[in-house]
Amino acid sequence: MVYFLLLALPVTSFCQKTNDSVSVVKTDYLAKSKSQKTAAFILLGIGVTTLAIAAVGDLDLDALGAVVVVGGVATIASIPLFIASGKNKRKANNFTGNIKMENAPFFQIRSFVQKSFPAFSVKFSL
Repeated sequence: MVYFLLLALPVTSFCQKTNDSVSVVKTDYLAKSKSQKTAAFILLGIGVTTLAIAAVGDLDLDALGAVVVVGGVATIASIPLFIASGKNKRKANNFTGNIKMENAPFFQIRSFVQKSFPAFSVKFSL
């Protein structure tokens, strides 16, 4: 009898946090992807602009090297941000969640009854 009660006890305990949901995780990944893409476009714009200024040739020879290096580094630094943004967007799109009603046996006044409870399933690919 004690073993049976120990098995039935977890069925009736509802101690899980409910404020963590798929939509929160999905929006977090989408927001991170958007900010990374914005930073990548800013770096790409700075890099292309400085390289265009250097290509015109109106700069001193001392400043030309620094402008080319800054433009090249900014342009190259935008590439990993574009890649990371795409990965985060794919992670957000791979999250799926379902809510349905499940039944479980519940001990109530010397007998078992079937109680319905909401079940939330989460599926994501890594």
